[in-house]
Amino acid sequence: MCRPLLTALLLAAVLGGLPAAAHAARGPCVVGTSGPSCAVWTGAVTFVGDGDSIYVDVFGDGTTASHRIRITGIQAMEQSVYSATRRQGDCHAVEATQRLERLIRRGRSIVRLAAEDPESVSRNRFMRTVAVKIGGRWVDVGAAMLAEGRALWWPSWVESAANRSYSVHAQAAIAAQRGLFDPDACAPGPSAASPLKLWVNWDADGDDTANPSGEWVKIRNLDPVNAVGLGGWHLRDSGLRRFTFPAHAAIPPGSTVTVDVGSEGDGETVFSWGLHDPVFENATRDEDAMGDGAYLFDPLGNVRAAMLYPCRQPCSDPLGGAVGVGADPKGRREFVAVHNLGAGPVDLDGYVLKSPPQSYHFGAGSVLGAGEAMRIQVTGRPEEGALPMRYWGLAKPILRDAGDIVRLATYTDITLACTAWGDKSC
Repeated sequence: MCRPLLTALLLAAVLGGLPAAAHAARGPCVVGTSGPSCAVWTGAVTFVGDGDSIYVDVFGDGTTASHRIRITGIQAMEQSVYSATRRQGDCHAVEATQRLERLIRRGRSIVRLAAEDPESVSRNRFMRTVAVKIGGRWVDVGAAMLAEGRALWWPSWVESAANRSYSVHAQAAIAAQRGLFDPDACAPGPSAASPLKLWVNWDADGDDTANPSGEWVKIRNLDPVNAVGLGGWHLRDSGLRRFTFPAHAAIPPGSTVTVDVGSEGDGETVFSWGLHDPVFENATRDEDAMGDGAYLFDPLGNVRAAMLYPCRQPCSDPLGGAVGVGADPKGRREFVAVHNLGAGPVDLDGYVLKSPPQSYHFGAGSVLGAGEAMRIQVTGRPEEGALPMRYWGLAKPILRDAGDIVRLATYTDITLACTAWGDKSC
């Protein structure tokens, strides 16, 4: 028997049979939104597994079997005991399961399932957006869980219809510190009074798959007095991948540590995740609306810092309108210049210059006074740079004379300033 056929038969056996496409209607993938049309089924929930998975007897499939359903677009905290009478798991896990159960109960256990591809699966569970009918109208379960901060946004390339609207719900929950994003929801954790900031470089230079160390997360201790010990804390993306800090890890007052997705690190200020593949999905501004997030959890399970990208709710930044960008692509001494257009100082630390596929990351000491400019020469050794000159550190010029683009952006992909020439435009 050929391997593809054997794999398909084994998968069908594990899943208990795929609900036949012939029994599916057509309708919006996410109720209450416009977008692509999906295959749609209805069924009765027989069991709520956890905060993002349920079992459903699908109507009209000719069986009374319950199919395992993975709710598309959301990632609840991990549960370890699934019995309805004695559930256990990470902080927020049981609460998410109970909230999902209440939503389904209000809909009398009848659910609407939708998928762009009827065969989409995750860990042997069918991927479906799920809605319940409350007060005579369908209510999308994923949107409700994200808006309440019950789960992380879990974007999908395969089932992408919910990506855009779900990311907006998740960003609003983060901004309002709802649910998961209440920093002491699991009880006050260590260094509870010390604010932290996190940002992630999700777009490595060149081919991301060949450069996992080009992805990294930086965590800054904004407390000017107290160090923050990170022993037992963990960092994760929207999937199940996590990095746990060693017992000795700490961030001095006002300082920053880096988690390198690849193998680079010194074990003190730069920690190696040790992965061979990238973790963070690249953001897209197309119909797939991809993105991802990075989340820092303390040992109690509190989310102490987070960044979700790209920003899709009303987005702004303190440097918006305060900086300008110019470039000179001619010759081997090409450079980019960043100008402070405001009346006060601006700090570029935590921002990035992008000229795809290359990026220049501003670090500490990148403060420009009113009216000042910084020149970033493309070639040259970065360690030799000092204001007003910095060196990008590349071996050869990268700016096309015939046309190119350079933009100054946040790590959430907000463009603050842009310059383009020739056959390119901002």
